[in-house]
Amino acid sequence: MPTPETLAPRAADLLASLIKIPTVSRPEGEPYDVAAFDAHVEALLTSFPLLAAACERETVGPHGQFWRWPGRDAGRAIVLMAHQDVVPALREDGWSRDPFSGEIAEGRVHGRGALDDKGDLVSTLLAAETLLEEGFEPAVDVYFALGDNEEVAGSSAAAMAALLSERGVRPELVLDEGGAVAAEAFPGVKRPQAMVGLGEKGLLSVRLTVRSEGGHASAPPRVGAVDRLTSALTRLRRRPFPARLTPVTSALLAQLGSRAGGVMAPVLRGVAAAGPVGAALLARLGGEPAALVRTTVAVTRLEGSEANNVLAARASAVLNLRLAPWDSVDGALARLRRVIRDRRVELEVLESNDPSPVSDPHAAQLELLREALAVSHPHADLAPYVTLAATDARRFHGVSPNVYRLAPLEMDAAERGRIHGVDESVRVEALGRGVAFYRELLARL
Repeated sequence: MPTPETLAPRAADLLASLIKIPTVSRPEGEPYDVAAFDAHVEALLTSFPLLAAACERETVGPHGQFWRWPGRDAGRAIVLMAHQDVVPALREDGWSRDPFSGEIAEGRVHGRGALDDKGDLVSTLLAAETLLEEGFEPAVDVYFALGDNEEVAGSSAAAMAALLSERGVRPELVLDEGGAVAAEAFPGVKRPQAMVGLGEKGLLSVRLTVRSEGGHASAPPRVGAVDRLTSALTRLRRRPFPARLTPVTSALLAQLGSRAGGVMAPVLRGVAAAGPVGAALLARLGGEPAALVRTTVAVTRLEGSEANNVLAARASAVLNLRLAPWDSVDGALARLRRVIRDRRVELEVLESNDPSPVSDPHAAQLELLREALAVSHPHADLAPYVTLAATDARRFHGVSPNVYRLAPLEMDAAERGRIHGVDESVRVEALGRGVAFYRELLARL
């Protein structure tokens, strides 16, 4: 019987080979490296030959892979999700290694996608491959939904969900990334917390644009395009979205309070019970605590003049909002306009979706995840929450009542901070436990 220790080196080698293929996604309509995605799909077929042979496979979208592994009971199904694409990475951004080297060193696999999301992808597929090597047959149909544009649009995942709907398939469980086995997640809580997303925040990207006549920098006007834009950004920073505690977040804090040690135990329980006051306290901490209780606004891109001595005739900023469960796209846009208070600041929606529904925190499927984690990560506790980022899982709430988010890879605070950042890497040992989790989950269906 394979163990996490024996599974880890094989998972690391497979992950390293996939990281070397730079499947960087681009917004729809922009050119991207088609050959890299072709090579990645081919690598999946050759790296997991028994699974590829056992599955009915179809391509959805440009390179999305939708595989069905038939089970003994064709009337039941689950969906295991991961994505092949990654965000851009450049060595000159400060990486200590080539971000697409896939180097294995110091007990880690290094490179873009190690955590988001090729490590999870390898863990999922290798679990099925090793079970097939043992003659395993799943009890239910298992669908592998491997998106190719999660980082930009997720249209391939939406198409996969639509196919299930057209075919009358109602999965009893959908599992995607969006949570992790998080060490150092909360002050005073020593045991890692397996953060399982019951739902996720919405997404809204908006471009703010200000236009003016431009001109020579030697005679600047009283208020130019850049001045007007920065005034709008300052107003938004000074008036953040209100903070609230959802029932899921209150339950999370109360649960953590029962697990914490020292002075943090009553603090966490007190915050959970304090309602608006507790939400305000978390909001003042910033970072992940604040993101739990409010819609966040981040400025991600800025553009102005292209010359040092020329006034900008057009200045723009892109805002990335993650919408709390009680907010909506329309409501957030209305608030942005109220706070900015300047009709000369144009708002253009680049992408948007409302927050997802929240799955049942008491469903049997969540207990199934807890049981699998007890085997693969016996040192961790399950902690339901609302995922702060957007995932492809949001596309599947229409076809399944039980949509959860967990990539079963252990990450400390520093590792989580490197997702979409510099020097992303995953511990080899964590990969072994990830494979063990999926093996246990599939065996318990």
